[in-house]
Amino acid sequence: MTEQLTRRRFLTVAAGGATMLAASGCGATYDVAGGFLGPASGANNHTLIYWNLLSGGDGAHMQSMEAAFRKANPKVALDATVLEWGNPYYTKLAMAIRAGSPPDVAIMHLSRLPGFVPAGLLDPYDPHLLAAHGMHPSDFTPLAFRKAQFGGRQMAIPLDTHPFVQYFNTKLCRKAGLLDSSGMLRPITSPDALLTVLRKLKAQKVTPAVCDQINDPATPWRLFYTLYSQAGGKVLADSGKRIVLDRSLSLKVLGFIEQLAKEGLMNSNNDAGGGVSLFSDGTAALYWEGEWNVDVFQAAKLPFSMQPFPTIMGRKASQADSHTFVMPKQPHADPERTEMIYSLIRSLLGQSLTWAGGGHIPAWLPVRHSAAYRKLKPESNYESVADSAVYDPSAWYSGSGSNLENYAGGAIAGVMTGAASPAAAYDEMHSALVSLSTQPDPV
Repeated sequence: MTEQLTRRRFLTVAAGGATMLAASGCGATYDVAGGFLGPASGANNHTLIYWNLLSGGDGAHMQSMEAAFRKANPKVALDATVLEWGNPYYTKLAMAIRAGSPPDVAIMHLSRLPGFVPAGLLDPYDPHLLAAHGMHPSDFTPLAFRKAQFGGRQMAIPLDTHPFVQYFNTKLCRKAGLLDSSGMLRPITSPDALLTVLRKLKAQKVTPAVCDQINDPATPWRLFYTLYSQAGGKVLADSGKRIVLDRSLSLKVLGFIEQLAKEGLMNSNNDAGGGVSLFSDGTAALYWEGEWNVDVFQAAKLPFSMQPFPTIMGRKASQADSHTFVMPKQPHADPERTEMIYSLIRSLLGQSLTWAGGGHIPAWLPVRHSAAYRKLKPESNYESVADSAVYDPSAWYSGSGSNLENYAGGAIAGVMTGAASPAAAYDEMHSALVSLSTQPDPV
């Protein structure tokens, strides 16, 4: 997910002072402003240090889940610290592990594992301990669970899948005659079909589609990578050492994005906060973004629903990532603390319905397949996307909030705003990827 004014940056900054005070009071090991304070693990066998990068709506849901764990485990002091989203978080996590003072457990995007596992920064999960705590491979979305495996070892436990989706204003789309009898948008199965839908919406004097591009490179990347993956395209090979970004296929996708912008079928001058506002105020029909803004639009009492991003380029595919639980490499083994870690993870997974309220598709199948989740609307409308999700290509410089997303997304944004041609954007992306692929992994 990208850092957004409404959900991340504002709340992270506003909560910064409170986070540091809470960290000091609970014996945390990292001051988000000043740096390392002291040993993380081992000082108190009844304290668990938990780092995450969850703020805004995600942070509120996670805090509720943490509170439930504390209530059920009064003898365990759960010290949860929120750090700044994106590259700063992963840099600090790597530094803490290298310094021998890591947290006991941390949230990590699944797409970020290739930057940590090969460097030996994470401990694998013991399948016997997982089973003893009621966590079996069959309990998880298969795609996410498999992608968390390296060399036959389970290096992360997925909490969710969070894909690129399509929000739609039901009032505006109904007025344009685009909804079926169930209130959903009729299937859109080709580029021409999408153009037809957007042109009908434009005729209603509304903004047909919103997709952020200003100071938000991750969103243009999500749009491009979704369409490019639907067409069967690959970006990297050999763990990021080889660039296989196809020029003709990239130009096809970028050309379609350019057409959307030039025809005025997609907004061309919005940052993340602006995109949220434009859809919230009811003047835009479609919104293309990750599903994590669902609670924002529900709070605004907007007439809207959600569905998978339309499959218009061939095969089902939507750019996505997963929040996972990882165990940073510890300087000393502590079986008692390890048991507490597994208990914490199992507790949080068991509260996946709470987590799903923020839009994320539960990776914990007992919840994903439950009647309670199916009743959760519009969140369950797109749950099938978890089985066809396309994660960012594997490389140390790839993944959520990474240099790959920043550089490639910046080039794609130029096409969306009319500042660059598809050919220029491809050349910029390719050049940036070549440069990244020759750099050593900094961790």
